[in-house]
Amino acid sequence: MKILVSTSDKYSFLLEPFSILFNKYWPGNEIVFLGFDEKQVPTLPPNCSFHSLGTQSDFGSIWSDPLIPYIEALQDEYFVFTMEDVMLIGAVDKLKMQILEDEIKNKRAHKALLDSHLNNQAAAHKPGLLQLNQHANYRTTLHPSIWRKEYFLKYLRSGMTAWDFEVKNMPESKSDGATIISLQQGTNLFESANIYRKGVPIPRLDCKRPYGGDNVNMDDIAYIMKFINEQKEE
Repeated sequence: MKILVSTSDKYSFLLEPFSILFNKYWPGNEIVFLGFDEKQVPTLPPNCSFHSLGTQSDFGSIWSDPLIPYIEALQDEYFVFTMEDVMLIGAVDKLKMQILEDEIKNKRAHKALLDSHLNNQAAAHKPGLLQLNQHANYRTTLHPSIWRKEYFLKYLRSGMTAWDFEVKNMPESKSDGATIISLQQGTNLFESANIYRKGVPIPRLDCKRPYGGDNVNMDDIAYIMKFINEQKEE
């Protein structure tokens, strides 16, 4: 299953820690970074590649327009989609991941959430699985998820920022009939650290809760912060 990671020139320095931590906790995947200036991309592991979507200044703050032609041309029927500042910091249970992928692959679901942040808006679906309520908020959340291509494209409209995709799509995505699933568990299958909040790195001393929870490996956070601090010094 292909992992698509949206990035920008500003945050291209995060691709190195993203790829290292991803391979540490969920090895063996094909990761494709979708960004702009290839000259700013660090050396990546063999399972990672970078696809330039053009020149970022041509799009301004618009996030969706450069992505649309790439997703439309993609041969894969489904994929994981995430952002470069959402880094994996915990081991992925491959058997549980396979359960979600099988639902998507066999067209029994349109989207599978890899964390539990919307489970309070979901109900029992199948043994071990929940289904997000049709009236739930943030059905188009960009939290790490497996998407069927056609469902992602349905909401990937011209002129959108990433925030627009999540928020402005909310009214239409409610009661759209799509099946959105997640695991029936309190912990996250994809335990992630959201490194930036509104463009600002979360302070190092206040990271246990915002970075993921009480069981965060603080060595991973220190590793990530090394790149952020080096960027500040340039």
